[in-house]
Amino acid sequence: MALTSSPLPWAVLAAAVLLALGVALGRVGGRVVHLFGPGLAAHQDVVTGGVGERAGAPDTPATAATATVPDPEEEHDGPPPPRCPHCLTRLRFARGLPVVASREFRRSGTCPHCSERVRPDPAVVGTTALLFALVGALTPTHLTDWSPFGLLAVLWLVALGVPLSAVDLRVMRLPDALVAPAYPVAALLLAAAVLLPPFGPDLERGTGALVGMALITVLYWLLWRIRPGGLGFGDVKLSGLTGLYAGWAAGPVGALVAAFWAFAAFSLLGVALLLLRRITRAEPLPLGPFMLAATLATVLAGHPLLPQP
Repeated sequence: MALTSSPLPWAVLAAAVLLALGVALGRVGGRVVHLFGPGLAAHQDVVTGGVGERAGAPDTPATAATATVPDPEEEHDGPPPPRCPHCLTRLRFARGLPVVASREFRRSGTCPHCSERVRPDPAVVGTTALLFALVGALTPTHLTDWSPFGLLAVLWLVALGVPLSAVDLRVMRLPDALVAPAYPVAALLLAAAVLLPPFGPDLERGTGALVGMALITVLYWLLWRIRPGGLGFGDVKLSGLTGLYAGWAAGPVGALVAAFWAFAAFSLLGVALLLLRRITRAEPLPLGPFMLAATLATVLAGHPLLPQP
């Protein structure tokens, strides 16, 4: 009777279940984060030749792998490829999914080339788990607009958005290996949410998602064309995904408002760091985390992030 008369027990139960799921998925995403941008020690060895200079260094698989790594400057203009942070060997991702193809790596985080273990980033694990728990706690308040497929779409945004944000913070890049698979999965889940029962077909909401994606993509593309140095093309590639989600949750207006809040928070933080002399005008800041945070906030609110009457 308590469960049926109050949404609170359901919220606690959903939060607990999704917290455990978030820890598991956060460990996967936390390992993936380390694959973009080589480890500092390995990077220094490749640049300075430190591997070959160490006296008596054995010819291990790790040193053999680092010897074949191309000059990192060759990849300066594009997103970093996924590499083992220990041996810097490029790792192949599963087709259409943001996970390493190697079963051994997916199971234990062990590199298939050098057999070193890649440990999950604790911040990614904790953030993913907490956001999953938050989604679970808010699920009872969205029973009228989140179908099971809609809930899965929100969880997909969190599961991929957290490691994407972490990578952008670390290396100032949004890798194609993570951004590209996000689109088809999100599109399938959101299409099922708007077309299938219990809330479908809802063509108005589906149209809002598509219009939001188009508007935000064009907006970011124009900003990139006007001033390429002020906005990375990775942000342009990510913008369609954020517009799709914000448009699904709050319509085209909600998508535009989410973009506004992303730029506003980004600008305010940049000004604060400049005043505190933590950065200089020449140092860039990653926009991706702000885009994803504003989108998730819009999705969780279920309406444009504007004052409500």
